[in-house]
Amino acid sequence: MKILQTIVTASTLVIGSSLFAQDAKPAAAPAAAPTAAGQAAPAAPAEGDPANAPMDEAQMAAMFPKSPMNAESFDAAAKSPEAIAKGVAMLDQVAAAYKAAPAMTDTVVYTVKIPGGEQKESIAISMGAGQDMQVKVATMNLTCVKGSVYFADESMADKFVQVPLDGTLLNTLKEKFQGMEFPVPHLALRSAAPGKAVDSFGFGGSSFEKVSGYQEKDGSAQILLDGGESDMMLTVNPTTKLLSAMSLVMSPPGAPAGIRFTVNFTLDPKTMDVLTPAISFDTAGRKAVASQEEMVPTRPEAIAVGAVAPGFSLQDLSGKTVTLADLRGKIVVIDFWATWCGPCRKGLPSINALAQWVAETKQPVVVLGINVWERGDNTVDKSKEFWTKQAFVFPTLLDHAGDVVKQYGFDGIPATVIIGMDGKVVNVHTGFDPKSDLVGDLKAEILKAIGTKG
Repeated sequence: MKILQTIVTASTLVIGSSLFAQDAKPAAAPAAAPTAAGQAAPAAPAEGDPANAPMDEAQMAAMFPKSPMNAESFDAAAKSPEAIAKGVAMLDQVAAAYKAAPAMTDTVVYTVKIPGGEQKESIAISMGAGQDMQVKVATMNLTCVKGSVYFADESMADKFVQVPLDGTLLNTLKEKFQGMEFPVPHLALRSAAPGKAVDSFGFGGSSFEKVSGYQEKDGSAQILLDGGESDMMLTVNPTTKLLSAMSLVMSPPGAPAGIRFTVNFTLDPKTMDVLTPAISFDTAGRKAVASQEEMVPTRPEAIAVGAVAPGFSLQDLSGKTVTLADLRGKIVVIDFWATWCGPCRKGLPSINALAQWVAETKQPVVVLGINVWERGDNTVDKSKEFWTKQAFVFPTLLDHAGDVVKQYGFDGIPATVIIGMDGKVVNVHTGFDPKSDLVGDLKAEILKAIGTKG
């Protein structure tokens, strides 16, 4: 996956926000799984399953609006040879400004508009002398300090990668972290050769060959970079020569020609003589490993039918604690979901219909959602807003750290578990199949567990 990877599925467009990522492969999936970074990643489609087949061109064209290219906001004069020469010179000044800064901090916020909403992520950057640098995004932390490169992920808190710096940080990432890329241009700008600063913006699945326009607008300098099927507009503070914004227009991998979307970046660079606090990496309580592969825990196995369901005590959206042991003697249905998970959003109405049936027929059943792996800031507020808007009749519990879903052995969602009156697992459903009768199946399994007929 690239940092701005696009994976088009039958139900959602997922934008990966990993600090580093590998090449994107379009795929369709019945369930969304958290990667090592806790982000959504589709599982492989079932072979020959038409319900999970990728969308055709007509469906994709209807789903994704065509974003205009940045070049459309540059007139002929702004694309003239004279303007392009000014753009090249300005870009060299930008690189020089990043090289000259003894130390720097920056907060990069990027926003992607996707079907059904908007996705926003932030990247915190600290740059010290030489190659010393720290980048934090979501649960991840990349640190280069005192001749070593460290990579850690809060979702795998017991381990971290440590490798020696191999010349430069960019070279170390290339040699020691196969398939990975740096998510922002800062580091490349600090080492860019004259006339080659355009190469610093080859991230997010796009590469740019040349400066193709320049204009001064709203008190800022704007540089247009040409990437063929994509383009990028850089907004530069004319005083500091540092970037204040970037606008990337690109096509999703595998999308029909002409389908584009825009990723808007805002930057807040601040230069200083010395970083306070200094860049550091805390290794206490964790084990050093030599590669990312060694960080990843063994793939869990989903809980088996007949196994005793792991206990839990979780809070609902009102702050009330719900404990599984207190529900012994009733059938309990739990559905693991997340706001970013398209298949989950497709399946939740079925769980809600089940909860309505339970209430209407007064079955000895408790239906619970369990909200897992939420990302970004204000996750509780995000969950409340989503749940309230949907007006579901059953409560959801909060497991944002993923402790309970991990105990149940799931590495993808949605996942639904029926727990019998004796506390043992009656059945498990994973993924979302739009052609299945999930409500009917769950009702039948519940009635069988109760010992009655529908």
